[in-house]
Amino acid sequence: MKKLLTGLLALLLMGSLSAQTLVRDPAGFQFEVPPNFQVKQEPAGTTCTDGKNILVVKSHTFSSFQAFAADANLARDGFELVGDVRELPNNGRHFRASRANSQGGYLIADTFVRFSPYGGGSLVVILSDSQHAEQAYYTGQAISDKLQFTQPAAANIWEQALAGKHLLYLYTGNGYSERFDLYLFADRSFSTRSDISSLSVNGSGAAAGGGEGRWSITPSGQLLLAFHNGNHQVYQLTPRQASNEVGLNGKRFFVTSL
Repeated sequence: MKKLLTGLLALLLMGSLSAQTLVRDPAGFQFEVPPNFQVKQEPAGTTCTDGKNILVVKSHTFSSFQAFAADANLARDGFELVGDVRELPNNGRHFRASRANSQGGYLIADTFVRFSPYGGGSLVVILSDSQHAEQAYYTGQAISDKLQFTQPAAANIWEQALAGKHLLYLYTGNGYSERFDLYLFADRSFSTRSDISSLSVNGSGAAAGGGEGRWSITPSGQLLLAFHNGNHQVYQLTPRQASNEVGLNGKRFFVTSL
């Protein structure tokens, strides 16, 4: 009987350990997700949910919390800071924000900002309602505390080639013309502008637009644009014969220094 109980206990312990989901982010870190969370990993980050809380873990390119805070805008998303920003080991920070829920109560967001010794770092954000906020906080804290940074996979060649560059796409044909300007600044911020015009027997038209955000390169050679409004665009990068050209999703872009 004693051996049977010991064996069952060992199986239970093995099960509880293996139930943790290990997520490796190509940006240079790995973390474990509790077994009751469903995990969805995308180029922009990892999203997990247990039906009550939503967990988001993603990379960032900031060198300090001051730089992160200068770029953050809680009011834009309707949030307000709750309490003070708390210091974490290795210059990390935690802060809580909330906003009113249309169904009553509040949506609570606990954010853990970590910094990697290799540059940049990670964001662990867990969203919950007022009822589950305390448990959500401890879940986010545990994931942040155990998160481990690793040497990022090789994306440095593209980063070095594109940081501080202006990428320009031009197309004209059949009465249609398009111009797309992409400015990749050295601090990993970007801005875009697009101009489209058309001319036909039925009339003419023109449209313009643009946006701003943060850019990064994935280890698989993709340019990721994370816009401030929450949208994302991903471009597969490919080299071209001319040294002042680069391919984005198969389209030719001219490259010049800013």
